[in-house]
Amino acid sequence: MTTPPGYAPDGPLIASWPRVLLEVAWNAGGNSTSPNWWYNLGGRLRGNWKAQLAGRQYELDAVQSGKVDFSLDNLDGAFDPDNTSSFFYPYVVPYRRCRLVLQVNPTRNLLYPWVAAGTSTLSMNATVGTTGTATGLPASGSGLTTAQTWAIPNGSSSGVAFGLNGDAGANWSTTDCDGTTVTPGLTYSFGIDVSLAAGGMTSLQLKARLAFYSLSGTLITRTLGTVQSVTTSWTRLTVSATAPSNAAWALVSISTSASTTAATTVQTTGWQLEQAAAPTSWVSPGTWAEIWQGFVERWPQTYTQNGKYGLVNVTAVDGLAPLSQSTIASAMASFVAQQNPQYRFDLAATGSQPDSPTGSAFLDLGGSGVGLDLVGGAITTGVSISSTSPLGTLWNTPGPVITLSNNQAASLGNASGASYLQWAKSSGKTVALPSAGWTRMICFRNGHLPGSGSTYTLASLWAATAAGFASGTGDQSGAYLYINSSGYVGCNIQNSAGTSLARVNSSVYVCDNNWHCAILSLSADGLTLHLTVDGTWFFGTAASSVGSSTYTQDAIGTLLADGGVNTQPFAGDLAWVAQWNTELSVSTQLDLTNGFANGWSGDANGTRLGRIMTLANFQPGAYSGYRIVGSDVYVGGASINGRSPLDVMQECADTEVGQFTVDRNGVPTLYGQLWRWIQTQPRVTFGENAGSGEIPYLGDVVFEQDPSRLYNDVQITVDGAQDLTNTNALQEAQDATSQTAYFPQTLARTLNPQTVQGGLNIANYLLSQYKDPHTRIQEITVDLASNPSLLPQVVLLSFADRVRVNKRPAEAPMKTLDCFIEQMEWSGTDQGALTLRMQMSPASQYQYGIIGAAWAQLQSSYAAGVSTITVGPISGSNLIAAQYVIPGGASYQMTLGYGTAAAETVTVQSVQAVSPGYSTVQITFTAPTANAHNANDYLCDPKPGNVALPPAGSYPTCFDAASLTGGTMPLIGF
Repeated sequence: MTTPPGYAPDGPLIASWPRVLLEVAWNAGGNSTSPNWWYNLGGRLRGNWKAQLAGRQYELDAVQSGKVDFSLDNLDGAFDPDNTSSFFYPYVVPYRRCRLVLQVNPTRNLLYPWVAAGTSTLSMNATVGTTGTATGLPASGSGLTTAQTWAIPNGSSSGVAFGLNGDAGANWSTTDCDGTTVTPGLTYSFGIDVSLAAGGMTSLQLKARLAFYSLSGTLITRTLGTVQSVTTSWTRLTVSATAPSNAAWALVSISTSASTTAATTVQTTGWQLEQAAAPTSWVSPGTWAEIWQGFVERWPQTYTQNGKYGLVNVTAVDGLAPLSQSTIASAMASFVAQQNPQYRFDLAATGSQPDSPTGSAFLDLGGSGVGLDLVGGAITTGVSISSTSPLGTLWNTPGPVITLSNNQAASLGNASGASYLQWAKSSGKTVALPSAGWTRMICFRNGHLPGSGSTYTLASLWAATAAGFASGTGDQSGAYLYINSSGYVGCNIQNSAGTSLARVNSSVYVCDNNWHCAILSLSADGLTLHLTVDGTWFFGTAASSVGSSTYTQDAIGTLLADGGVNTQPFAGDLAWVAQWNTELSVSTQLDLTNGFANGWSGDANGTRLGRIMTLANFQPGAYSGYRIVGSDVYVGGASINGRSPLDVMQECADTEVGQFTVDRNGVPTLYGQLWRWIQTQPRVTFGENAGSGEIPYLGDVVFEQDPSRLYNDVQITVDGAQDLTNTNALQEAQDATSQTAYFPQTLARTLNPQTVQGGLNIANYLLSQYKDPHTRIQEITVDLASNPSLLPQVVLLSFADRVRVNKRPAEAPMKTLDCFIEQMEWSGTDQGALTLRMQMSPASQYQYGIIGAAWAQLQSSYAAGVSTITVGPISGSNLIAAQYVIPGGASYQMTLGYGTAAAETVTVQSVQAVSPGYSTVQITFTAPTANAHNANDYLCDPKPGNVALPPAGSYPTCFDAASLTGGTMPLIGF
C-alpha cells in the first residue's frame, strides 16, 4: 500500500484520514530526568491499536491507569533486545517513554504546526540573541503574516544559528530535540521564508541548514544551503540532503554567513521539511494532537505465518501505574535533604564514630562524617515517633525516636547530672555552628513545663556558647534556643561583649506532648534572627552583629555553661536535627516546621500535589511535572509514610470532590470540582443534526437512572483535620425521605479536610447530589474514519470536559443531557479505522449564583489627602442606585487603588444618593487618603484573607450581571 502523492512516507491511505505517529523516546527511561528525543514508529504499526486514557466509569470512582496496546512490524528483529545489530540496540528495554500523536489534515510538511507557521518559538532556540514572535507582518511568499523573531546582537560572529532545539543553541542532553524522524537513504528538503525587521542591518547573509543526527544524539552531517543576502523583503532559503545510513532525525535551522554590524532582528516563517528531492511550495502541516503518553512496559515478540513474520505486541502504561506501585518513605528525611543542609541527623539509630567516647554517635546522613555523641546514661533510642495530635503524621509510626530522661529539678547546675547530645570531636573542635549566616532546626516533644520544682525555669533545646555566656564575664557570645517556663519556645543570640542582643519569644505553646519543630536562623550580617515554630514566624534584630566565631561549647538538649557545667537540660523526646551554613528563606522555614509538626495542614490542594510529586521523585517525562485545573480547596495534615503517591493524592482530590489523573499529554493532573462548576457551556454537542454542527455518534445512546449511583447515607471519615478528636472523626449526612423511597444506600469516603466541618460540608454536598436518581448515559462512540472532518472538534477533548448529548426520538420529545467526560478510548487499525469511545457522567442539575466584589473606577486622578472621590457606576452597572450597593458607615472598608502599588484601605462614611441610570457618584471617606491615585484606578471590596484568587485569565473576574455556574459554593471575583 502507498500513501497519497506528496504526503509523509508513513502517512494515511486516504488524504482526509489522520496520520498516526507512535513515538518512543529511546534515550529516556522510566523515572529519569532525560529529555525526550521522540522517534516515530508509526510506519511499523500493524493491525489494531487501542489507546485508553486514565479514567473511570462513574464520577465517584477512582481513576484507573490508562494504557496503549499496539503491534509493530518486527520482521527484521528491530525490537529484539538481544539483537545487537538492531538500529535500536541497546535501547529496547522496559519503561521507555512512549506517546501517540494524531496529525489531523496531514500534508507533506513534517514539522510542528507552530514552527511551520511561525506562531511560536516552542521547540526552538538560538546560539546567541533572543527569540520571540511577531504578527501583522506583510505576507511572506508562503502567504503567512506571523513569524518567529531572532534578535541578534551587534558584533555577533558569522555562524550563529536559530532553529530547532538540538541544532541551534540547545544541548541535546538537557532539551527535547524535537527533530523529525527520517528514513536512511531517502532525500529530505527544507525551505523557509526569511526577512529582516526594520531598524537594524538592511542586508544580512543567511543560509538554511539541514542536519542529520544519530539515535544517540550525535551530529552525523550538516548540509548548508546557498548563502543569500536577506533584506527587509521576504527571501526563501532552501537546502536538500540524503539521510545517512545511521540517521535517526533531521533538524533544521538557519545561520549567518557574516558578522552583524548592528543589532538586527531576523523574521522567519513558512518552515517546511519534507521527504522530497527538492523543496516544494509551503503547506500547513495540519494540527498535531497528542492523545496519550506513558511508558512501554514490555516488548513481547511473536511470530505468525508459520514463524516467518515477526511482530512485537506492545503494552504501554501511563504515569498512574508507577505512582500506584511506589511508596513514599521517610518523608521528613526526603524533604530536609532537598533543602541541601550542611548536616542532618535522624535520631533513630546510632552508627560507628571513632571520635565518640563510646564509639557510636548519630551520624550526619549527608556523609560528612560529623556525628552527635550521646552523653549521659538517661538516653533511650527508638525508631519512630507518635503524637497526641492528629497532625504531625509525616512519619506516621508510634513511639519516640530518642528520649532524654532528665530530672530537671534535681540536675540543674550539676556538671554530671544530665544527658544530652554533643557534636563529636573532629580536628580538636566540638563546635559546628558557623559565626553568622546559619540556620539550625530541631524537632522535639515535651509533656511538662520546664523547671518544675526548682528555681531554673528554662529547658535547653540547644545552645552554642562561649566561656562567659552564663556568667556574664569574658567572652559572652552565644546562640540559645529554649522552652520557657510558660511552655513557649524562645531564643536569644548575643555578641562577645554582651552589648548587642537579639531575643525573641514565640507564641507557640509546645508543652502538650505533641511533636513540634523549631528553626532558628541568623542573617549573614549578624543583625537579624528568625525563629519559626510549627509554621509560625517571629523575628528579632540587634543594633550590631551578634555573630561569633568563638563558641567553645555546642550541645543538643542542654546548656553547657562556663567550664562545661550542665544546666537547664531538656526532658523529653527528640527526632531530628539539621543545620545549614546559610540563612534559609522564611518560606522554607515555614514549610519545614509546618510539615513536621502539622503535616503541612493548610496546604492548597495544588501545593499538596507538588509536594507529593517531589517526595515521590516522580519524573513523568511530559512537558510539565504536574498540573492543577480548577482546584480551590485547602487540605489538612498529611499522613504520608508508607502510602503510594496515588493514594495520597486520591484522598486530597476526594476532599474537594475532584479527581487526580494523568491527562492525554502524560501530565499528572489535579482536577478540582471548580473546573466542573465554571464550565457553563459544552465544548461540543453530539447528536443527529450534523447540519447545525452536532457530531453524529454510532448506534443508540442509552438514557437511564442508575440506582447504583444513588446515596442517601453519606459517611465521611475525616483524616488530618486540625480539630480532629476520637469522637468527631466520622461525619454523616442522611436523608430519610430518600431512604424511604429508595432503601438506605451508603457512600463511605475518607477525606483530608482542614477542619472537621469541612468533612461535614462534603457529606452534605454529596447527599444533595446523590440522594435522588438522575438521568445519565453510559457511553457514546464516534466513527472518525467515516467522518474525518469531525476529528478537529474532538481530538483535543480531555477528562472532565463538559459536552452535550442530544437525542431526537421519532415519536417522543427531544432529550438533551449535559455530561462530563470520565474516560476516553481511541482505537484504530493500520487500514485507517479510527473511533473514539467516551464514558460520561451527568453534569450537575443545579445552578448556583456567583458573588463578585463591589467595585468602581475613579473618574479622574487625585492627589493624596482627599476625602471625597467621584467614581463611575458600581460594578459597571447603573441599574441599582449606588447607595444600595455600598453602605455608608464607620465600619465599611474598601481598597482604593486595588492592584496598584498605591493601594490603601479606606472607610466609607457616606455614599451620594443617586437614582438608577446614574453615570457618576461621589463617595466620602472618614479620613483623607494617604496616597495619590490615577483615573480609572479601582475602588474595590477588600479580598478576604483566607481566599486564594484563581489565576488571571482562567476564570471570571467581575460579575456585572447575574452569573450562574454548576457548583455548590459561591466564587469570589475581584
